[in-house]
Amino acid sequence: MHRRYNLIPLLLLLLYGPLAALPGAGDHPVQARLLATVDAVVPGQVFNIGVELKMEEGWHTYWSFSGDAGLPIEIAWQSPDGYTAGPLQWPLPSKYEEEGGLTVYGYADEVLLAATVDGAGGLVVGDTLYLAAEVSWLVCRELCIPGDTSLALALPVAKVNRSSAHQALFDRYAARVPGALDERVELNFTVRGTRDLEVELGFTRETSTFSAGEQIPEFYPQAADDFEFSTQRIRPDRLLLSLKPYGDTTIDSLRGVLVYRANGQVEAAEVVLDLRSALQAGEGGPGLLERDFNTIGDKVVRSLWVYIAFAVLGGLILNLMPCVLPVISLKILGFVNQAGEDARRVRQLGWAFCGGILATFLALALVVLLLKGGGEQIGWGFQFQYPGFVMAMAALVFALALSLFGVFEILLPGTSGEMGGLGGREGLSGSFLNGVLATILATPCTAPFLGTALGFAFAQSPFVVVVVFAAIGIGMALPYMVLALKPAWMGWLPKPGPWMGWFKQLMGFLLMATVLWLLWVLGNQVGVEGVVWTGAFLLGLALACWVWGQWGSFLHTGRSQKIARVTAFVLVAGSYGLFLHPLLAVEQEMAAVDGNLADELDWRPFSIGGVEELVANGQMVFIDFTAEWCWTCKVNERVVLSQEAVRQRFTELDVALVKADWTNRNAEITQLLRAFGRSGVPLYVIFPAGRPDSPLILPEVITAELVLKKLEEAAAIAGEISR
Repeated sequence: MHRRYNLIPLLLLLLYGPLAALPGAGDHPVQARLLATVDAVVPGQVFNIGVELKMEEGWHTYWSFSGDAGLPIEIAWQSPDGYTAGPLQWPLPSKYEEEGGLTVYGYADEVLLAATVDGAGGLVVGDTLYLAAEVSWLVCRELCIPGDTSLALALPVAKVNRSSAHQALFDRYAARVPGALDERVELNFTVRGTRDLEVELGFTRETSTFSAGEQIPEFYPQAADDFEFSTQRIRPDRLLLSLKPYGDTTIDSLRGVLVYRANGQVEAAEVVLDLRSALQAGEGGPGLLERDFNTIGDKVVRSLWVYIAFAVLGGLILNLMPCVLPVISLKILGFVNQAGEDARRVRQLGWAFCGGILATFLALALVVLLLKGGGEQIGWGFQFQYPGFVMAMAALVFALALSLFGVFEILLPGTSGEMGGLGGREGLSGSFLNGVLATILATPCTAPFLGTALGFAFAQSPFVVVVVFAAIGIGMALPYMVLALKPAWMGWLPKPGPWMGWFKQLMGFLLMATVLWLLWVLGNQVGVEGVVWTGAFLLGLALACWVWGQWGSFLHTGRSQKIARVTAFVLVAGSYGLFLHPLLAVEQEMAAVDGNLADELDWRPFSIGGVEELVANGQMVFIDFTAEWCWTCKVNERVVLSQEAVRQRFTELDVALVKADWTNRNAEITQLLRAFGRSGVPLYVIFPAGRPDSPLILPEVITAELVLKKLEEAAAIAGEISR
């Protein structure tokens, strides 16, 4: 990649070089001149010379390391014997993002590249010192043009040194040349990986306040021809560097310029990071992914029956999850509508609904086993990590809501048209499909006990996976099994009446709220533009449902029904082709900023190396394993973590807050969840300072009191090790 890009300027040199030398080829966008800090040279004294390049607006030249494209400016000095020019002094460049995702480093408007000349030559007063420079460069805007020139300067040799009018220009650019790192600044970094490396670089200085600005903090590599390089700003005092070597290259060290803002001043310093030594130093103990936190103390009960009981309880609690309530309520509405029917018929419908739940859980178990067999890192709710699935669920729930509002009737197999289909007089297949839908809507939720059971199951044999998933299905279906076994108990339910129509429409509004939630999840996966195009598809779907409802029902002729159904199909297919298919083909993922109260906390992005370094450096770490599609996670963040008492205690204990966002697939987060015996989110873990082997694991549903209690326990554990 990188090497291929740098061939482009070489080809341009061959193409444009002869043209640039022809008379009438046009003015070049770069003008160069040779300058000195003195008007006269005193024998034995040093002075500075430099080449000034002025670029027209919109053009830029390149730094000593040009980046993913371009060529650096080159200067070859020519001087008489005894007068030697030192190395070039490169001012701090700017960072540019060019088309195609290329990152380059260079200069716009103007730049002065200076060098120090040793004046210990053989010239005497009255002589003339002749200096020359051969300069070449590449200047780019929409296209790149090479340039070169020969510059000359004649300076008289005199007894008295006379400063030139260019001294201020030299001083200004000398102040921009990165120097040695301030001895008061302390660097700390950790390195992870074997071939591809991830370097988390932090810097500290007492009595200094670091702040972030445009392109600050930043790290500019001074040599990265053998690997792909990228940076990510984590905090004003922390960077994450990614190094991906080409071929069989081994990266032992990284040389570059660290740019940061301290106390309002921009600082730049040359640094060298010994990556190989850092890797070897980190081999002394197991990393987080190598630890098995399931074996800590006696927290884990090893009996399979206990995990099965947890699975049943967790499945039972899933019925109370907000995303499932509309479908469950409609099922209860169906029970009410059928209360006067034969007990045998009611029993059959109840068992069909339970069968839909169990069949879906067993199908999920099969999918999990197939993906695990293919080497995939997955967990509970994994299907919501795919934008296409979220879009499909939003469309399905949206259509169900329109049906409840009376726009059209969803004629599930075996469902009569009374009361608008869903929630009306069901057939066996309709009841079964309602159970399937309820289960799918339940999968992004993790109820108490469910995370522990699933975490155990995902690490076990296929037989145990199937047994635990079946137990969750039994737990979720348990209330409806009871009603199927005891149809007489439905006498406790309200009698059928006009309220059922109102209730059905109310459930439609709850389903619309579910659609909003799904669109919010989608926005965090594909960005705002993806939500807009999905909304356009839903508009086309709504029009198709209206056409179906107006002319596609059994009240119209067969010809009218056929035309309505074909029209509805064309509307849905056309909306998909226009709005959703291009979006899914690109799958543009972006990290959206969540503006809720919990995010006012100073959350850091998750990385294994970052957590290990923070704990090793004596800082308590709180990790929030979360996802935008996890309802329980969002409730915990808004109700618990946003409380002032919790936020204040985080600050007092100097807790590093790390957000492990599992909205999209992340293999490291999946592996660490598994290390804690979990297969999904939410999960909350506190690492006491200096104790990577003693994490405190919180349950799925947390309270402010519980978080504060665990923080105090972690502080006590850290206090023991410090004593």
